[in-house]
Amino acid sequence: MLTPSQPIATSPDQVWVFVSATGGAVDVVRLAHVPGSPLFVGLPIEAFDPSAVLPTYSATGELVEGYRWATAADVDEYAYLFAEQD
Repeated sequence: MLTPSQPIATSPDQVWVFVSATGGAVDVVRLAHVPGSPLFVGLPIEAFDPSAVLPTYSATGELVEGYRWATAADVDEYAYLFAEQD
């Protein structure tokens, strides 16, 4: 099972999430967002270029269709999606 952390904004334009596995492994993903919707996805830096202007596949440079990098404002707008579950 994978467990995400709360989103961490390192700047207004970059939001990251730590993802941990039950075996103890931890990875970091950069959040991407579909504008105008509550859809977010965490893209691992091993497969996607986190420094590109828009989300792209590292190997090909192809855009991740429909997504842009999530911002702190996006996370604030959809904060209910990231609320801690009891």
